[in-house]
Amino acid sequence: MELKICPQCNNKDIRKGIIRAAHAPLHMFPEESFKTNAPLNSHQRKNSKISSYYCQDCGYILGMFVDEPHNLS
Repeated sequence: MELKICPQCNNKDIRKGIIRAAHAPLHMFPEESFKTNAPLNSHQRKNSKISSYYCQDCGYILGMFVDEPHNLS
């Protein structure tokens, strides 16, 4: 994703960040892995961090993505 200008405020300071909840980054898991009653720690290999691009000036989030989508297959 190569965004150069924020669509909200026209600032050019766009940065990449990791989306976090408290003390750990959020992770994406494949939906089908939760259809069974497997314990949560059994999904550790099939996950990916969620990152985003945001405007440093106004905080607008321009896009979110999983860092390692091949881990979700």
